Amino acid sequence: MKLIDASGPIYEGMWSYGPPYPKFRLKELKHPDWLEFSAYSQGFEGFSMVTGTYIDGPAHALGLDQAPPIHEIGLDKLFGVDAYVLKFDLHKLKKEGNRPCISLQDIKKAEKENIPKGSNIIFATGWGKHWDQPDYLTNCWFLKKDAASYIVDKKPFLLALDTPSIDNVDNEQGLWPLLFNNHIYLVAPLVNIENIENFKVKLYVCPLKILHTTGLPCRVIIED
Repeated sequence: MKLIDASGPIYEGMWSYGPPYPKFRLKELKHPDWLEFSAYSQGFEGFSMVTGTYIDGPAHALGLDQAPPIHEIGLDKLFGVDAYVLKFDLHKLKKEGNRPCISLQDIKKAEKENIPKGSNIIFATGWGKHWDQPDYLTNCWFLKKDAASYIVDKKPFLLALDTPSIDNVDNEQGLWPLLFNNHIYLVAPLVNIENIENFKVKLYVCPLKILHTTGLPCRVIIED
């Protein structure tokens, strides 16, 4: 058994999506004056639901009045669930501008066997290696609409990705309504998943337990 930590690290100076999402900052806290001994502690400033690796879902696009908050997802949907892995070679993907794109044809080539309906699906390209690079947000891969439609037809609960943007932010195709109106949750962006060897793995998604949010930072582990 091989365990892969697929969660991206959080640190000062890391990438962020930009306003209104804040930049992460680690702050050393003073020793509490109500303790006789010293306690070394840190505060997290600029911490949001999309800091690092996170899970979001329909409420992120539709609002909490139309879709449930993330803390209501049952653990049986997140912990030790089966997932199928689609692997792609970034260097062989076509590009739109600076961004590689995954097409329906690419998915069918990567699908070693038919992925059953209702399955969780992982997209692995190796883009997580760019986590600390200046092109992480500007040159990340995205999913073409024909590919997204094919995946939606499989009715997955979770899509796990190593890109920070499933759609092309320079030329949006409308993937948000397509995915979220079909009750699909996204877990992204991931790292290290190019190291997965098997087509079928176990996926463990552990969001923070913060109530009434449309997304949550999480730790993601893959049992290969």
